[in-house]
Amino acid sequence: MIIGNRLLGNVNDDSLAYRVQALEKSGDAVRVSISASDAQRRRLRLTSSSGTEVGIALESGSALQDGDVLCQDDDESHLILVEVEASEAMAIRVNPRPADEASFVYGVKLGHMLGNQHWPIKVDGTVVLTPVNIDRLVMETVLRTHGFEGLEWEFISVEPGEVPTAMPRVDLEHEHG
Repeated sequence: MIIGNRLLGNVNDDSLAYRVQALEKSGDAVRVSISASDAQRRRLRLTSSSGTEVGIALESGSALQDGDVLCQDDDESHLILVEVEASEAMAIRVNPRPADEASFVYGVKLGHMLGNQHWPIKVDGTVVLTPVNIDRLVMETVLRTHGFEGLEWEFISVEPGEVPTAMPRVDLEHEHG
């Protein structure tokens, strides 16, 4: 079994792609495919595309992204390439408002509501994308409960990397009490 407990980087961001390809040829790198919801888990036991048993054991607060490359401790001779499967996202459309105090308050309230749910987001113009990690009805109920005027939403299919699978890491720590 290969165990990945340290993130080396991402093949989409740096030169790890060449290294992974070379190690795949020798059988020392394996690919695992996971769902977007499993990408949020820090402990997984999987079987690679080549049939190798793989364990993932990351630190608390870790989340995997499509293209992440893992190794065990300082042993970089065996690598694990994580491929996150296509998933579903909620696309929330915000009707543009003139720049004034009311629109600022609206934006802060919407951001607070989404952050309070711990829903990772990607903003694309006037559309806010968030992955569907819970029941659709629950997500719709949250939006309706807060009574935002001018919001429309739909559920769409997205490719890996189009929306974040976890909240971005920030230096500020907070507790729920």
